[in-house]
Amino acid sequence: MDTISLYQQWVKTFLKEYENFGNAESRIELIFDDERMRYMAVWVGWRQRKRIHQCAIHIDIVGDSIVIQCNDTEASIIPRLVEMGVSPDKISLGFIHPHNQQYLENMTNPVADVVSVGNS
Repeated sequence: MDTISLYQQWVKTFLKEYENFGNAESRIELIFDDERMRYMAVWVGWRQRKRIHQCAIHIDIVGDSIVIQCNDTEASIIPRLVEMGVSPDKISLGFIHPHNQQYLENMTNPVADVVSVGNS
């Protein structure tokens, strides 16, 4: 299986772990777009009397890398992706503003640093 197909499989497997989150009024909907290689977990429903339609996680596959566009969960998802087999140097953080990317560049390997923090 080629790298892109593996990434698609791993990202879908990972997002499916969120599918059962929810309650009587709201749920997580999974959106998988293999053609454009975009994958999302979206909260949909109600909280009290307020409508919920919010991205929880958005991951894109760009070239041979995984770009985390949004992670609105309490946990870092990087360690889980690495555990599944994605190399830390193939994961990037798309939600960091380009102006602030310089701070990441000063770190030896920012994604690896997140992974090491998650394992301690």
